[in-house]
Amino acid sequence: MGIYETVSFESMLIPDVFASMKASTSWHDRVNLQDGPGLYPYLSQIHGNNGIAALVGEQQRPPEPGNCITVTLKTQSTFYQPRSFYTAQNFLIFRHPRLNSINGLVLVSAMRHALTKFSWGYGVSMQRLARTRIMVPTRPGEDGCSTVDWTTLDALGRELLTTATANARNLLRADNPSSSEAFPDLIFEPMMIPEVVDSMKASNAWYDRSKMDTRGKVEFPYVSRTKVDNGVDGFFPRQAKEPERGNAVTIGLDTQTIGYQPVPFYTSQNIQVLRHEKLDEDSGLVLAALIRQQMGKFSWGGNGATLGRLRKTRIMVPVTTDERDETVVDWDGMSAYGRTLRGRVERSFDQEI
Repeated sequence: MGIYETVSFESMLIPDVFASMKASTSWHDRVNLQDGPGLYPYLSQIHGNNGIAALVGEQQRPPEPGNCITVTLKTQSTFYQPRSFYTAQNFLIFRHPRLNSINGLVLVSAMRHALTKFSWGYGVSMQRLARTRIMVPTRPGEDGCSTVDWTTLDALGRELLTTATANARNLLRADNPSSSEAFPDLIFEPMMIPEVVDSMKASNAWYDRSKMDTRGKVEFPYVSRTKVDNGVDGFFPRQAKEPERGNAVTIGLDTQTIGYQPVPFYTSQNIQVLRHEKLDEDSGLVLAALIRQQMGKFSWGGNGATLGRLRKTRIMVPVTTDERDETVVDWDGMSAYGRTLRGRVERSFDQEI
């Protein structure tokens, strides 16, 4: 019998569960964020990705300390934040000395359930949250009144996390009995883009599309800043310039379009080409996705991606330690992950056909 099957729950007002409930003092409008190394998560009103819209550098205001629960007033997005962060406007922050990454996830689940009574138009406020109750394990306090049983919350969180982790791994392996088809267990850490790749430079094989020579055998993709078809905006014959070698990740400045290019290609202007000796078609797709995730902090206009900003941008990548015990990119793990993803996607297409 699991712990959660023997615990007694009571409904308690949210202010009675937490030690503090206050608005974020580290909020910034996204358009006013200063450039810098992506050290801190920037939280917005989104429902996914733990509320993280981008990784940003240090701002004028100090970040909010981690180990807390955040709730957005407009969308009621509720998450546990393990590390220091910045926010957009309209964030409430909940803290308690006993809160941690284990029991925090249990409380997030309880709060999300309670907040379903609110809608986007009839959103939460400090006053409404103060009158909202959530279900928590309790024990008698010194004054005879019920108080939160944090010890049981810890035990409950550990058991639920263990169960969820096991279930997730079973689902991943359900259709893949071969261990080679299971997702590898990877450790992710933030690293500067120049620390991840061997080189990042502007394309030498760029042309204005209207000036491309169309005579000859059509064989080379033309990569522009379009957001569809992997950035490929047509195919052309060999030009006067040699094409860029394949096996590279491309980033279109201004529009922040990212793609993996497996074969030689030409480009339009303002295309950055990223290379690494261990990059391959499997790790390339993963790396492109990781970079694309971080490009959300840039906009098409004056706050677009530049080479300088890209060099100061951090992305989350799989890491391992080398023979000198230094943290390095886990290229083998990234390739294995990409290979598994590709296999599953291809199988799903085969099943649909």
